[in-house]
Amino acid sequence: MAREKLSFKNGSRQCFRVKEIDLKGLYDKIVEVVTTYSEDSDFIIELRIDYLINKKVDVKEIVDCIAKVKKYLVEEFDIDRQMIVTLRNFSNGGNCLISSKDYAAIIETIYEKAKVDAIDIDYDFYEKNAAFVKKLFKGKKSLIITYNCQDRVLSKEEYSDLYKTMLKTPAYVVKVVTKAFSTDDTENLMNTAKEFAPLLEKNGKVNVSISTGKLGIASRVMYEYSDTKIIYLDTYELDMVPAGEINKSAFYKYRKLIGNK
Repeated sequence: MAREKLSFKNGSRQCFRVKEIDLKGLYDKIVEVVTTYSEDSDFIIELRIDYLINKKVDVKEIVDCIAKVKKYLVEEFDIDRQMIVTLRNFSNGGNCLISSKDYAAIIETIYEKAKVDAIDIDYDFYEKNAAFVKKLFKGKKSLIITYNCQDRVLSKEEYSDLYKTMLKTPAYVVKVVTKAFSTDDTENLMNTAKEFAPLLEKNGKVNVSISTGKLGIASRVMYEYSDTKIIYLDTYELDMVPAGEINKSAFYKYRKLIGNK
């Protein structure tokens, strides 16, 4: 079984995203990230398995690969790194197109067999399969539900209604990802996240709020403002990419710039 919960005992945590299209690449990239940043003992790794599913990689082989790399890291480096598995459809900014039936079968297999620390699923899937999700993750603080909206502007009222809705889900981590079409969009997201953070915490939930695009960078640089607990960093780019993800050096550079203003 998956572990009971992700740990945030030291506050917000960095999360390095891995999105390989084959099993060897997945194994090698995990080892590379863990050994490169081994001095930072508190980061998480996100495994974007939608990139593998898109290439028709068998789910059982993915489970075996995760088990092998976790065993190697423990035996060779005495490192037991916390990991999130994310399955994201094209419609939610992901890299695969599968039916709800296949989506359900994949997350169930991963949850039961891979022994990762959390599973990140699309809100759209949860909304249509709430009973299945609640049953699978009942009593376990290892579920992340992501609401992703990249095609339109949300008003302050819509953000508020969204957080109220997400509050009612069985998610341990409530993750809201929206695109910033203006700096006001980012401000609305961050202010609403800050407003709901105490209520989320009171209900045993963790907040992650991300505004993508260059205009949304403040949500990632000033993550403490909105009480965001997971800061996603891309392991592939040397600077900002169109989606608004930033690497570790850029992350600290922008924090320093804002801190000096």
